[in-house]
Amino acid sequence: MFDFTGRNAVVTGGAKGIGEATVRRFAADNAAGVAILDIEDSNALARELDPSGGKVLPIRCDITDRNAVQSAFQEVYDTFGRVDFMINNAGIARDGQFHTLSDDEWDIVQSVNVQGAYNCTRQVINRMRDQEFGRIVLFSSIGTYGVAGQSFYSASKGALFTLTKNLAREQTRKGITVNCVIPGPIDTDLLAYVHETARKNSGNPNYKPPDLPTGQPRDVASLICFLCTDEAYYINGARIDINGGAQ
Repeated sequence: MFDFTGRNAVVTGGAKGIGEATVRRFAADNAAGVAILDIEDSNALARELDPSGGKVLPIRCDITDRNAVQSAFQEVYDTFGRVDFMINNAGIARDGQFHTLSDDEWDIVQSVNVQGAYNCTRQVINRMRDQEFGRIVLFSSIGTYGVAGQSFYSASKGALFTLTKNLAREQTRKGITVNCVIPGPIDTDLLAYVHETARKNSGNPNYKPPDLPTGQPRDVASLICFLCTDEAYYINGARIDINGGAQ
């Protein structure tokens, strides 16, 4: 367990999956405040973790909408006063062979995965620089190593993979670290979608997904939270695989 007393976190896509596990871990580790930014309703999760209503802040927000993001972060800062950890977890996939997917599918994947991470990080970076402390976590994917049918998704995750190193280099003297986690197969709705799409695209009714080790959301949450500790201050610009040896 870590001790995040006095620290505040924002987790996008925090209503379920890895994001939910991360919110739960921050709450369990005594974070002063955790804001959940998600297009889905996270009120029930917030009430479960914080019946008093003072520490877990659920905000319904489309992170592709800059005005909505600006309003959401205004609420976060009005409530908590500062943001110490920015966890850019929200993401979507549209799987299929490159030549079969549409322009709209490309646009929505890039908009959520890349533009959404930009919109949120943009809201905290200058304040983190002023307070000379911050932890920013971006998410790439095992798909960036090359997976048939994931060109759109992997392109977006590759952008975040690259952004990590450059943004980290810019903040080296400001007490801010920027790191990228690269999950492999994790037991989430997204993995179920990937498997189902692969089955449909295979044309084989007996299709079975690759027999790869599958992790749990809490496994990734543990890594994310470690990267937010004071002890992890020298881990900066890292791109860390967490896949049980699948890649």
